[in-house]
Amino acid sequence: MLKNLEGILRAHDFLNASRTLLVACSGGTDSLALLDALERLHSAGGARVIAAHYEHGIRGAASRADARFVMDFCAARALPFVCESGAVPAYARTHKISLEMAARICRYDFLHRVRAERGGDAIVLAHHADDLAETVLLRILRGTGPAGLAAMRVWDGLHLRPLLSVKRMQIEEYAAERGLSPRHDATNDAMDARRNRVRRALLPALAHDYNPAVREALTRLSTLAAEEDAYLAKLAEDAYVRAVC
Repeated sequence: MLKNLEGILRAHDFLNASRTLLVACSGGTDSLALLDALERLHSAGGARVIAAHYEHGIRGAASRADARFVMDFCAARALPFVCESGAVPAYARTHKISLEMAARICRYDFLHRVRAERGGDAIVLAHHADDLAETVLLRILRGTGPAGLAAMRVWDGLHLRPLLSVKRMQIEEYAAERGLSPRHDATNDAMDARRNRVRRALLPALAHDYNPAVREALTRLSTLAAEEDAYLAKLAEDAYVRAVC
């Protein structure tokens, strides 16, 4: 995992001591492993790392314990740390949206504000290959075009997702090798959330009954769709330039 991460950072000019990366860390396996790996690369001359945690107020004492865990993890390593507490359930009720959507909006608002305040060059997120496969499948079920199938990008000019080609199993292996003890968010087990049902029921069923490599097929589809979308966007841009000149 570390070698893959190093290659992605180098490809996007983030393996550079003059750069600053704001790393979103929930305390879970994926983000904790990413923060640990980026700290190691910083020690070897990589970008400066700032950890950011948004305490969403959804799980009460458990959420507050997550925040303390990440704070202590960073303090033990002398890593800069920023935390903010929110009231996502109240935000969801006020705006009449789902709890999941409210949490996403509030979290990204926090991350974007902190990046601007701290002068970060990128917001680093721990989305991995399994997340990408789930997102692509969810969008297929909803109905989408090439841009939707492209889903998450490794680098979109603001958000960096250096683990998109890494499987969750590889991240778990890295965390075990490093002796990390991540937190567990019980809401990820709840089958009332559509993404959780896709992760825990639909994808395993597709892999068992239709294609054992369905996750790889979905991530490959996303890559091809992203290339097609970029090509069509470039054609449209060129046509617009010719039309106005």
